[in-house]
Formats: sequence, structure tokens, C-alpha cells
Amino acid sequence: MRTMFTFFRLPILLLGIFFFGAVSILTAQNENEYYSAYHYYYDYNEETSRIYSISITGLGRTRFSTAERPLRRFIGLEAHEVDSYEVLAAIIATGILEPVSVEIDGDVLAVEVRERWSIFPIPMVMGGSGGLSGGLAFFDANAFGLNDQFFLAGFYHSNGWMASVGYVRSSRGGRAPGWSGIFAYSREERHDRDQTSGVLRRFELDTLTIHTGLHFPLLKDSDLLSTSTLFSFSDSSLRNRSNARNGPDSSLRLFGAGKDLAVRRNSWDGFFLSQESASIRYFFYTDFDDVTFQSIRFQGTWERSLIPGFRLNLRTGILFNPDAPILSESSPGVAQVVILPREFSARNYAGFSAGLEKSIFRTAAGTLSLSVAYQAVYSYGSILGDSFDHGGLAMIFFYLHRLAIPALGLGVAYNVERNYLQGFFSFGMSF
Repeated sequence: MRTMFTFFRLPILLLGIFFFGAVSILTAQNENEYYSAYHYYYDYNEETSRIYSISITGLGRTRFSTAERPLRRFIGLEAHEVDSYEVLAAIIATGILEPVSVEIDGDVLAVEVRERWSIFPIPMVMGGSGGLSGGLAFFDANAFGLNDQFFLAGFYHSNGWMASVGYVRSSRGGRAPGWSGIFAYSREERHDRDQTSGVLRRFELDTLTIHTGLHFPLLKDSDLLSTSTLFSFSDSSLRNRSNARNGPDSSLRLFGAGKDLAVRRNSWDGFFLSQESASIRYFFYTDFDDVTFQSIRFQGTWERSLIPGFRLNLRTGILFNPDAPILSESSPGVAQVVILPREFSARNYAGFSAGLEKSIFRTAAGTLSLSVAYQAVYSYGSILGDSFDHGGLAMIFFYLHRLAIPALGLGVAYNVERNYLQGFFSFGMSF
């Protein structure tokens, strides 16, 4: 049996700093303080009380309007109609605030919060099948106290280097749009791999990419339904073509424009922030000469608590991009599966994942959980053609309460179809 257990691009220092550091420092706090912090109570007269205003205490860097916005939907409700878990979910879903207490005092929804640490200078040392690499990233998850995101990163590897900078501005409330801008430049020897990490394609490439977008909430004071107008530019220049293996025939400069429609609802069971979401995206690409193609992508997530601390996770991802050139093929993350290597690429995907997740223990630092899932994925690429893969995975997640990083994950995945085992690490993603 051919197996592999190399942690592809495993950020060793990153894991050490944020996992073990967070546990050792934050768990030093009094456990009684933690459990009392998650005590919520209402004090109201059911016959007369109606919510007319919001009170928020505990804010430092975060602006009041930013913290208040997800709570505005409770204004106008009678007190007995307000679900405490919905209030908690709205606060936690901001990503930058942790609830301490929730109280209804007359006609006021009074909330006390604690700000999460949101500014991170992140040193990275990574190891994998391609050798060692390193870099430095600066990330601010609450820029200017507005729940905006800013990042600046540089990364060096034996196969090349990259630099990127980006800013995502959240909606300011009402129907005002948010916007985003991301710039990246890389020089690399790119390796496209098969299901067992064998190299199928190798070529050297310089790439400049720019992504911008306008993001519109479709419902006032709610992120339930939103749409985006997106634009992209990429300039990919081939180098040393004589050393290429199954590489593209020419460089490529592409302009793209697209639309995205998304719906999302969050819930909280006392352990996990779960979501029910779906999004569909259409993109049109052209080089204003010979190359023109379109893509359609759908992603859906359905997480449901069976009992507090034990939930069902269902995910699916579909990409239809049949005319994409080699340089525009996508990684398997678009199909929401991890049983394929991250350097695998294809034009079309249809993936599905079904799993269960159980909370193991919870401390002031965060919640540790164990997750198992089974995944299946169809793919079509320019070299392998049609492929079908399926297999299982097991992961340990650590959801951080005090840091504005949703989760750290460490796990293994086994591709039954290829008889192949691999390990992986995930950071800063919503699970």
C-alpha cells in the first residue's frame, strides 16, 4: 500500500504560537470566570416589555455602530420573543466579539462583550514534500474598529516566493455596500499533482493578480441575503519553457467580471457557531483576443446541532468551468473536500462531504472538538480527464474564544479509491 503522511505546508511555528500559546496563557484564567461569563438572563415584564434600544458595554477598539448592527434586528420585538441563543449567535458571528452577558432591562437589550485579539504578526515556518519555507504575515481582523480585514504577507519557498496585500471593508449598515481589494505577485515553479501527489505538470510562472469587488446586503441591517459584483485581472508569464513538463503553451492575461448571490444564517448551541448557507457565483473571463470562457460555482453548507456540543455537518461544492485554460484550473477546495492534495487541479468539480463533530472539552481559551466525515468528489482535468474519488477523514479542531481566528485544525484523510493517506493543517477557516 502506497501511503504518505507529510503535512503539506504545515505552519509549525504558527501552530505553536496560536495553539499551545493560547491554551497555556488563556486557560490560566479562573475557570469560574469563564463559566459565569456564559450565564445569560432576562429580567422583564412579559406583558409590557418591548425592545426599543440596544446597550453594549465592554467595547474598546470596536466602534459602537459596528457592534450594534447585528443586534438591530431585535429592536421592535417583545421581550419574550427574543431568543438568547440568537443574540449570542449574532455577537459571535462578528468574529471580533465574545459575549459575556445578555440581559433585557425594561425596553433595553443590554449586552456585555469582550473584544477578541484581532491584530496578529505571524511568523511562519513550513515543511512539506517540497522542502522548507518561511515568511511573515500581518493580519488585522478589526481594522479601525470597523470589523474590516487587512493583511500583508510575504512568503519564500525553495520553488519561489510571493507577496500579497488586501483590504476588505465591511458594510457600514443599512444598504450601504462594502468593498474589497486584493493584490498579489508570485514567482514560482508550479507543480500540479495527481491524487497521490505525483507530479503531472511542472512549469515556471510569474503571476500578478488583482481582485476587487462591491458587496451589497439585500436586507436592511442583516447579512442573511447578500450579493457581490466582482472584477479580476491576472497576468501570468511563463519562464524557462524548455524546463516545462506538460505546461501551458503560452502566457495568459485575463480580465474577469462576475456576480455572486449568497444566503447565510447562523445559530449557536452553547458550543458551536453553526451555519446554513448557500452561494452561487457566475464569472466571465476574456483576454480580448482568442480566449473567452465562463464559470459557474455553487457551494452549500448545512450544520445542525443534534444535541448541544454534537452536530451534523453537510457540505457540497460544484464548479463548472469546461473551457478554462490550464492556468485557470482550480484546486479541490472549491468542491469543499480535502481528500485530494491541495496542488491537484481540475476544470470541473462536484463534491460532497457528510460528517459528525463532537465537542471534547471547553475552557476559557476555546473549544476542542473531534470531527469525522466521509467525502466523495468527481473531477475533470486537462490531463487526467474524468476522475472519481472518495474516502474518509478525521480532524481535531480548536475554536479560539479570545482570538479573532475561527479555528485551527489538524487531521488525516484517506482516499479509498487511490489507497492513499495524507495529513494536513488548516488555519483561520470557518468549520
